Amino acid sequence: MSDWADLMNDLNKLQHSDAVTTAWQFTEQVPHGRDLGMQVVSVDQGQVCMRLTPQSWMFAHKDTKEICTSVLYSLADSAGGLAVFAGALELMPIATLDLRMDYLRPAIGDRALSAVATCRHLSDDVAFIHCDILSEGNRELLATANATFMRNTQGQQLHAGGPGKESA
Repeated sequence: MSDWADLMNDLNKLQHSDAVTTAWQFTEQVPHGRDLGMQVVSVDQGQVCMRLTPQSWMFAHKDTKEICTSVLYSLADSAGGLAVFAGALELMPIATLDLRMDYLRPAIGDRALSAVATCRHLSDDVAFIHCDILSEGNRELLATANATFMRNTQGQQLHAGGPGKESA
């Protein structure tokens, strides 16, 4: 079975769990994630996999179909933020403090992108995240990211039921 089929099986197993419900709602609450069409594939303790299918308007160069680097930043930031929640096992306001990416090769838009973000360490105030962005199919590593997120920031409280709704 392919890696992608394994990931889809994981999603099917988790589709009714609280973690995946929360993850789906997270992607709906973050406008750029929703607008880019990011999808949550799997959520595990401290690790998240997200998928993005490139669209032609995301290409920096239509001739080469190279995806704009800002799309990869958005994917890494979203997956990283969700990995904070998966690692902490609770929802709280967070803010990206730092996000650094190393690009290993261009992301060509003929294949979907996968981002696998892992929470490496949590302190009371900061989460440390590593994220790999891969080209789907051949699982070619396109970029790596390291990020820090401030935890318990002042801001709107996130609830599993969506904005303004209390979680059960």
